Amino acid sequence: MKFYQSYSPSEIQKSIIREFQILHITWNESEPLPPPYITCLANTEHNLYFYPKDTLKVLENSNEEGVTAPSVVITGPKNKPIGLNFGKDYLMIKIAFHPTGLYRLLKVPMKKTVNMGLKASDYFSMEIEFINQKLRKSASYEDMIRIVSNYMDDQIAFGIIPEVPLDNVSIEMLDPFAKNTLSEWASRACLSLRQFERNFINRVGISPKLFLRIVRFEYAMKIKNNFPEKSWSDIAYECDYVDSSHLLIEFRHFADFPPGTLIKKQTSGFGDFPTG
Repeated sequence: MKFYQSYSPSEIQKSIIREFQILHITWNESEPLPPPYITCLANTEHNLYFYPKDTLKVLENSNEEGVTAPSVVITGPKNKPIGLNFGKDYLMIKIAFHPTGLYRLLKVPMKKTVNMGLKASDYFSMEIEFINQKLRKSASYEDMIRIVSNYMDDQIAFGIIPEVPLDNVSIEMLDPFAKNTLSEWASRACLSLRQFERNFINRVGISPKLFLRIVRFEYAMKIKNNFPEKSWSDIAYECDYVDSSHLLIEFRHFADFPPGTLIKKQTSGFGDFPTG
């Protein structure tokens, strides 16, 4: 059984939250589901995850035992892949933030979230564990969204860091068709280039240059996922890589397998797993 649905944030939430997501998969012998393992590729996401059912394990590679993730976890951008091994009853409620949304909510530098899964109760207080217990007892997906949405409203009511131009600029930078230079992005954020880079790392976690590299890489993955017949050379040209070898170098940084095997892999956001 597999259920996936995304939900829009409320007016009060939309300045920091992009969307809510639910993914629920149960493995049994009667359904031809893939093994409960995916590779989470490099990405720019900032998320808060709730796992009310079976635990999730994080692995450096598919051959190791892995480390059990917290039942409620904060994650930031990734510049390298990680493996995720699900339980047989995998229920994920995900709050996906805008690039600076989690910073504005938590008021802590985002660099500590890069390539990490942080225990959410260290940042939101132990109350968040009770929210996860409510989700475990909830009878419907809509009720689960109501629970986490109300919780976010309460957290926002405590106060968030005021919006600055860089916050909107970071959202604009997610557009793979935006071709601005770093200096132009800095100007749009009303900052010098040095101020822009420093503030971007503080609010997002990674440098703007690395952020844009990952945005382009993710766009290349989306093209191949949507048009598997396209060659990597054509995709490299479409994404403004110097050539296909340039894209191959990025693969070595941001994935753990060669480009030619992408469509055979189960990865977060592609194949059978619309999110992760």
